[in-house]
Parts: sequence; C-alpha cells; structure tokens
Amino acid sequence: MKHLFVVIICSSLLGLFEENGPFKINNDTTLRTNPFSWNSKANLLFFDQPVGTGFSHAGHGDLVRSEEQVREDFYSFLTQFFAKFPQFIGRGFYISGESYAGQYIPAISRKILSKNNPKINFKGIAIGNGWVDPYYQQPAYGEYAFLNGLINQTEYKILSNQFSICQVLIKIGSPYFLKAHFCDQPYEKIVGNNTFNVYNIKQPCIGDGCYEDQDQKIVNFLSRTDVQSLLGTQKRIQNACVNDVYASLQKRGFRSSTQDLQVILKSGLKVLIYNGSLDYQCNYIGNEQWLENLQWNHQTGYVKQEYSSLFKGDQIIGKEKSAVNLKFQIIFEAGHMVPMDQPEIALEMINSFIEN
Repeated sequence: MKHLFVVIICSSLLGLFEENGPFKINNDTTLRTNPFSWNSKANLLFFDQPVGTGFSHAGHGDLVRSEEQVREDFYSFLTQFFAKFPQFIGRGFYISGESYAGQYIPAISRKILSKNNPKINFKGIAIGNGWVDPYYQQPAYGEYAFLNGLINQTEYKILSNQFSICQVLIKIGSPYFLKAHFCDQPYEKIVGNNTFNVYNIKQPCIGDGCYEDQDQKIVNFLSRTDVQSLLGTQKRIQNACVNDVYASLQKRGFRSSTQDLQVILKSGLKVLIYNGSLDYQCNYIGNEQWLENLQWNHQTGYVKQEYSSLFKGDQIIGKEKSAVNLKFQIIFEAGHMVPMDQPEIALEMINSFIEN
C-alpha cells in the first residue's frame, strides 16, 4: 500500500462497520467481507475522536472544548503513531471524515501543515456531507426542504425570514444563546412537522439516531467476549456520539472552518468535498453556497465552472465541478453516509481522488 487514510467521525467504529471498513456485521454478530472497503488502494486507520467517543474515556474536565484542542490531541497521536509504526512514514497521507468533521479536519490539517513534519507526507483531505460554514448552511435547510416537498411555499417564505435573522446573528458574532434560539427554531419547525429521516429523506427513521437497528449490531458484536478479549476492551463501554462530548463543543456549532480551508487550498493539498443528494442535515445546497463564496486564489475559476455529470457506465450517478486542487461532488441516491448508501460509487470516488 502506498497511502495511509485516517477516517474521523463520532466513533469511527460507525464508519468501520457501517460504511467503508473491510467488514460488515451480520445479524448473528459474525462478520462478512465488505467488497467496497476503502482499503483497496490504501491502509485505513479509524480514529475515535474527540476524546470520550468510542472506547476512548475522559473525565468531564478532560473533554475538549475547541477545535484547537482537537487538533493538538490528534497531532500528538499522529507523532506517536509514526514513532511506533515507522513503516508508514513517507506514505501518501490523507484524512477523511463526515458531518462535524467539516470542522475537525480543516483544523487538524492546518496544524499538520504548520508543523511541516517530514515524516508526514500529507497529500489531501476528503469531507463528506460536512458542517463547514453555518452562515450559508443554516438557510439551506429551508431551501432544501422546499425543493424536496417537505414544506410548502408559504412555510418557506416565513422560514426564510427567520433564517435571515439567523444569518445576521452569525455574521455579527452574537452570543450563542441568541444564535441557538433564532437558528434552531426554523430548523425545528421543519423537522418537527415531519417524520422524515434527516440523514436520508427517502428512508425511514428508526430510533433516536434513525439507524438504531444498525447501531445495535455494532453494540452486539463488540459485546462478544472473544472480541473484547482481542481488543482489550473488557468491562469498557463503547460510546458512539456522546452527549457530554457534544455539550462541551456545542457553543462552537456556529463556527466557520473556511479560514482553515483557505490555508489548506493555498498550500496545494488536494481537497474533495462530497455530498449525498438525499441528506437534509448537512445538505448539498448549503455546501454549494459556502463553496461558491469561499475566497481563495482560484475562486473565480471555480465559480465559472459548470457542473459536469458523473457516470457509471451509461447511468448518471452524480455531478461535479472543480478548480485546480478543489473538487466538489454530489452523489445521487445517497444520504449523509455516502459509503453506506452508495458503497461502490463511493469507493470509485475515493480511489479516483487518491490517484488523481
């Protein structure tokens, strides 16, 4: 393998078993091979973060409260990893993640760039359905809901006015409680009046997280005594997305990571932003908006680009636009977790990204 790919989500065990890892879990807690794992062209390293998620444990006072703390923890881990496993030094190094990783990955990447560590052959980042710039992504909730028939035109006009207030409060840096009130209220009106799955509007929502049945498979597998013995996790509890961890970072939810992305793009690192078209939570309209307004040295060229279709054989499976080292792809018939909904297409997407 020529590359090392680090995958960052809540607990990366979700991505490992439900998305792009080498194995899937059967109903009887046995494993089967995932033919569309992302390890066909690279070694995969799944990373539980922030501290407190997955099998990583932390007291309340040890939880991170900023992206700056997240990047310090990650860089510390990375230097220790290469010290322990020197065979990976010099390989093409990529970081990927989804959702709130739109905040983590740019912060971590900027830290790695600033260190200029010769052991880390940093090549690029991939962010799927990312939460990057709330100024543009908050109003996109109303537009996406209207375009997909989740609200009517009258509701859309009312909610658009409310999201406009949300935008102003974000722009002027209002206190968190004001932004939370005026931004969450129109969002809740859309979600509260519907029963759709916010991560894939064409699928049912099962349980609080909408994928309760799949999450339970992971819990059942990790509860096997032989698995716990192999992992050294006896008497430890696996936590996916933990409320305490979320609460410690909650006030950072209106932060934009675009300043970090500007530095990353200027450095020449490859950047892939991708979205499943059926995701409401971090929908493609919001990502389109912040990408169009991202100020970097090739912004004009990117804005002028028209979308081109993505094909698999004769079938159109998405669309994309790009400029120099930035690429944006929208994958049709996929939700928040593209590798889960469209595994074969996601594998082709990431391998193409690695191999230019």
